[in-house]
Amino acid sequence: MKVRLNVVAGPAKGRFFDIDENQTLVIGRGEQSDTRINDPSVSRVHCEVTVCEEQITIVDKGSSSGTFVSGRAIEKLDVDKGCVVKIGDTEFHVGDPNEDAITKVVRQLAESPTSGQSLPQLVGSQLGPYTLEEIIGSGNSGMVFRAADTEKDRMAAVKVLSPAYTSNDEQRQRFVRAMKTMLPVRSDRIIRLYNAGKTGAYCWAAMEFVEGENLAEEIERIGIEGMLDWKKVWRVAVDIGQALNDAYECKIIHRNVTPMNIIRRKSDEACLLGDLMLAKALEGTLAQQVTQPGQILGDIPYLAPERTRSDAVVDTRSDMYGLGATCYALLTGNPPISGDALTEMVTNVRSEVPRPPKSFQLAIDDLFQDVVMKLLAKDPQHRFATPTDLLKELLKIGKFNNLDPGF
Repeated sequence: MKVRLNVVAGPAKGRFFDIDENQTLVIGRGEQSDTRINDPSVSRVHCEVTVCEEQITIVDKGSSSGTFVSGRAIEKLDVDKGCVVKIGDTEFHVGDPNEDAITKVVRQLAESPTSGQSLPQLVGSQLGPYTLEEIIGSGNSGMVFRAADTEKDRMAAVKVLSPAYTSNDEQRQRFVRAMKTMLPVRSDRIIRLYNAGKTGAYCWAAMEFVEGENLAEEIERIGIEGMLDWKKVWRVAVDIGQALNDAYECKIIHRNVTPMNIIRRKSDEACLLGDLMLAKALEGTLAQQVTQPGQILGDIPYLAPERTRSDAVVDTRSDMYGLGATCYALLTGNPPISGDALTEMVTNVRSEVPRPPKSFQLAIDDLFQDVVMKLLAKDPQHRFATPTDLLKELLKIGKFNNLDPGF
């Protein structure tokens, strides 16, 4: 028996890996893996897939974010062709080498609509006034679809949460409160929330459709050897600093500022912040302690140290840490913190000081490097107190270097 793992979501979407009989494929982003997937939320050695005597076996290798099969965390599991495996922000379809992965996923899931856990079956469905046309992204909490707004004749991006995240009244009410908070927010640098609701088992949020790529895709595209020019990263910091400032004035904290949640708009290369308040909506019974894989809200390499502690105060400075970590990844090709296992990564987030970006890219402006390292301070009191303070410093650097902030 031969098996093909098709990547159907995540930074490596479109790639595939074949496994022959009596062969084991090591999946991860490190040199010891057979795949080297450039997904920061995937461990260096994340899991293994073995094909032996007509049986497919998946084993988690102590990954930091867990291995999930059809929405369920596993340590070791025998699976059949047709299942979907999720690691970090990456999803694989386990299938035959000669069959189109996405077509089979949609067909098989449509045959079992009562499962409520597998979101690809929703392609072609109607949620409120939105017709879901195509999958354009996937994350730990759900899936994003390009959708047609049948009432307003416009395109929208509809994020549908996995039913596991809204399985009881408390979680559903938390989602409703978060969406009500976001609906009136207007900012040139925040992706606008159009509408939200619940259809059947699914809670969803319809947002402005932005044509472009998220920064996780950009990091994957430029690769480690093609680190982004610091002036372009400065513009990212200004754009998202403005978004955080607008949110701060509305007393809103994002809680999950990562490359995946920042989109660079194709038309003018401006960066916009998305998923605002969804992290808040997903807190509660799912916001577990950092003792089990897959149960931390947020991508650990971009998570502020205080976010790994249950008793810490989380405020706008935590969001600015996420911005600093994103800028660091754009400047160097890697997030500031790494680790092969969850406990190692959390320990590093709390204590390891990353190497200065100039050790990777000498051309970086000294003052801009200082800003990035200040954003990454372990103690929130050593970061900028507010996004306004951050923007003032960034604009000084821009003025000195004749850079256009775009507003």
